[in-house]
Amino acid sequence: MTDSTLSIIDDAFGLLAKNTELSLGEYTAITQSQADIEYYLMQHLSTFSTVLYGAFSRKTIVSPLSDSIIDMLVIFRVSDINNGAPSQIFANLRDVLIEQYPDAYALQNKNALMLPANNYHFKIHPAYQVSDHLYMIPDENFNNWIKYDIRTYNDISTRENIRHKGRLIEIVRMIKIWNKVSGNLFNGYYLELLVTDMLSAYEIKSDAETLCYIFKYGVSKVVFQQHDPANMEVQVEGLNDINDLIDAMVLFKNSYLIAKEAIDFEKDGDIKNAIDNWNKIYPQAFPTHLDMVVGKARRTGIKGADALRMMINQTSN
Repeated sequence: MTDSTLSIIDDAFGLLAKNTELSLGEYTAITQSQADIEYYLMQHLSTFSTVLYGAFSRKTIVSPLSDSIIDMLVIFRVSDINNGAPSQIFANLRDVLIEQYPDAYALQNKNALMLPANNYHFKIHPAYQVSDHLYMIPDENFNNWIKYDIRTYNDISTRENIRHKGRLIEIVRMIKIWNKVSGNLFNGYYLELLVTDMLSAYEIKSDAETLCYIFKYGVSKVVFQQHDPANMEVQVEGLNDINDLIDAMVLFKNSYLIAKEAIDFEKDGDIKNAIDNWNKIYPQAFPTHLDMVVGKARRTGIKGADALRMMINQTSN
């Protein structure tokens, strides 16, 4: 394995990580949609505010935004709650929003509303504020309010990302885009908790090796729930549909086998097959061999016939 081979593989993962970052246009679209919801609610609710939390606040939401979920709290004053049950407060909020957004729908037994905006959804909970970052939100199992500290996991994620020299957030996004291109079997927040926990005693030296490690050992963990750091009594389910458990375990195992083979190809200097294997794990998302050859030509200033010859030579090897 040569330094140039290492550079190409590393560059490919670097490009994948970059491509999963929200663009300015996507970020603006989300905040504009938030503003539109607030403007509409202002006409029907006396006092409220909204907060976007979760992956959006941690910068672990992935691009493209299609099928993404953005967590939102609609925050009422304590005096407006008047000891009302969460189901009652939610029902009023739901009815107001559905008048303007008829495609919105309530999640069964969740006191949460899924509101479509462009090609993504807001997941909206009613809440009231206790302190700076501590809120009371509906309990998913009982018609009560429970404490939810939206900053707790953010602090853990930030601390771990610093320890990993900024690479944890990239690995998290790579795992989330893997989930997206593989059929969205997993809850995105669950994957963040899983990856952060798995890498808590691990040193990220290589994106490829780290992903292979997650695929190898994640298969035995997906059957378990994760505690939510925002409230340790809350359990975060791993799968969007429990009936997908076998498919999820097979996905982890197959991804591990393909990743391991890709790393072996890389060690043997077989850059083309290594990249082809990563494309099997990340279809339509991982840079192709041709993408990397073209990028190399641009970086080195090779143009015209020389660039064409380089592409022919590289892609034929």
